[in-house]
Amino acid sequence: MSIGEILTGGDHAKALSHVRNLIRIAIADGNVDDTEYRLLVKIARHKGVDEEEVKKIIANVNDFEFIPPSSMDERNLQLWHLGRMVLADGVVEDEEIAKMSRYSVGLGYKAEIIKPLVETVLKVVEEELDEDDALAAIRKFLIKNQ
Repeated sequence: MSIGEILTGGDHAKALSHVRNLIRIAIADGNVDDTEYRLLVKIARHKGVDEEEVKKIIANVNDFEFIPPSSMDERNLQLWHLGRMVLADGVVEDEEIAKMSRYSVGLGYKAEIIKPLVETVLKVVEEELDEDDALAAIRKFLIKNQ
């Protein structure tokens, strides 16, 4: 961990971890297509990760560890991003759903709600809600299913 990451509480390391998870979803079908790559870079930049770092993670995806986010809002945001990546190329692969489900458990969601949670997130993505509305819909689902 760099001095900057120590001073910022490892925020950059958490961002790299999130990008790693998105890449693993994108490569579940064997490659990262152009649509997935553009979304990946867009999300990465929003999290402070530049395109060169994205390329490095793609080339060395197994070298980056998972660091769970500390807040529920960040968990929900990461889950929404995962759903966006699953649907980015217009093809939903079983392996993408399986990985999204595993990552949902890793993000701290209860195992018994994972299947309907993932279904809800994918529906929210399909509805093309903006970030605020998407996160509100995810929060609403979680409140109903605690």
